[in-house]
Amino acid sequence: MRPLRSVLASLTAVCALATGVTVAGPAGPAQAAASDCTGGTRGFTDHPDNASGDTYKPRSFKLGNNVVFTLEKGVYAGQQIAFGKISGVTFPGDDVWMDWKATGWDKGGPAGTEMYPWLQCGPFVVQSIGQSLTTPFKRTSTDPEYQFRVCGSLNSDNIPRCSDWW
Repeated sequence: MRPLRSVLASLTAVCALATGVTVAGPAGPAQAAASDCTGGTRGFTDHPDNASGDTYKPRSFKLGNNVVFTLEKGVYAGQQIAFGKISGVTFPGDDVWMDWKATGWDKGGPAGTEMYPWLQCGPFVVQSIGQSLTTPFKRTSTDPEYQFRVCGSLNSDNIPRCSDWW
């Protein structure tokens, strides 16, 4: 009987640990795809993959051998915009996306398309060595509930990383 108790205790501990990890893990969109923000979907606008924003980059980080992820900002049609970008020594399979949240006043589209806690725009996947990629852009706001961050991962480890919200 003792081995059975030991097995049950171990099983209970594993279940508790797994549940704790799931509960403590970061929340995210149930299904994310590039189509969530391409072709004008949810107010995003497509643009060239070699686009750059202003010289000031609100958020950025580096991974691996000089792969740079930047949250770019600029002006388009008189409005400030933001988009994510991957550049540098990229390799096929590296990817970039932009998370966007607009808590409380902008649900991102028609009824039934609400995003909670945020919408992931992407991922967009590098196809060739040294390729630069951007996400579609979206207008920004000074409202603190309207925020963006750039995220990405390298093909070498597939660990997603994100900048702080801006």
